[in-house]
Amino acid sequence: MTESLKEEEEKEILLYSESYPLNSNKEREKVKPISQVHNLLKGKKIDINKVYYKPLGPNDYEEVKNLHKEWFPVDYPEQLFSDSLLYNQGAFLTQGAFYFLEEEKKEVILGLIISRWEYVNKYFFDMVGNNNNILNEIDNEISYEDEAILFLSKQKYYSCIYIASLGVIDECRNMKIGTNLLKDLMNYVIYFPFCTGIYLNVITDNFSGKKFYEKNGLKCCYTFKNFYTIGDKKYDSDVYVKIFKKNEKDKAKNYQYSMMTWKQKCYKLFILKPYYFLVYLFLLFCLCKCFRRKINID
Repeated sequence: MTESLKEEEEKEILLYSESYPLNSNKEREKVKPISQVHNLLKGKKIDINKVYYKPLGPNDYEEVKNLHKEWFPVDYPEQLFSDSLLYNQGAFLTQGAFYFLEEEKKEVILGLIISRWEYVNKYFFDMVGNNNNILNEIDNEISYEDEAILFLSKQKYYSCIYIASLGVIDECRNMKIGTNLLKDLMNYVIYFPFCTGIYLNVITDNFSGKKFYEKNGLKCCYTFKNFYTIGDKKYDSDVYVKIFKKNEKDKAKNYQYSMMTWKQKCYKLFILKPYYFLVYLFLLFCLCKCFRRKINID
């Protein structure tokens, strides 16, 4: 009787993730929890209204690594965690969904997203476009600042966000935590005029993951053959892409302005704009002066 109870308990604590590929029996491997969050949340109910979001930091290093081992069958390089959590200099964007346990006086991670800025060659979009004219969408729909246009026209590169990982613990599925993490990222990077969009890789038989990304506006544009190596087998990866169109960027800018306080609006209108105008005027004056001096010398 005791042994059967132990077996039942072991079965209960196994975690399920669709990131693990289907085996020959059309089943997925289940893993034992190694993150501390599961023990701390045992027997507790999560108040979704008390979940808060903030960037991940050095104190989250070990827990983030353990969560990745539970969620994903691939071995993430150590450099990903060190660069994004310990020595982040702006190339990486991280966000965690946190919950504070009053009794234990401890903060736990319920979900997280790790992404990084990348410069992608324009022919990448030609390739993943799969005749869907994604590159045409970029050229015709997205408005860039003059500096970005100059850079893109010369280098033929686009700046975008690559999502390295996104996950939520089993206890908090269907609470829209993953959706909030993804939308927070998109709402942040869409303000950058040079940001083309976001993209990521997902194993082809991760059906719930692909449904989640499609629900949030990403499109499957290409399939990389033998992209993942799990154990001694190769698995294909679907590339999901979200292109930021001009109307989405304009809407984001208008929303950002509408959320400003009247003090912020006054600061932008009466201080920032006149300041930039005076700077441009001064530079124009210096340029004209240099030009006139050169003419006089000649």
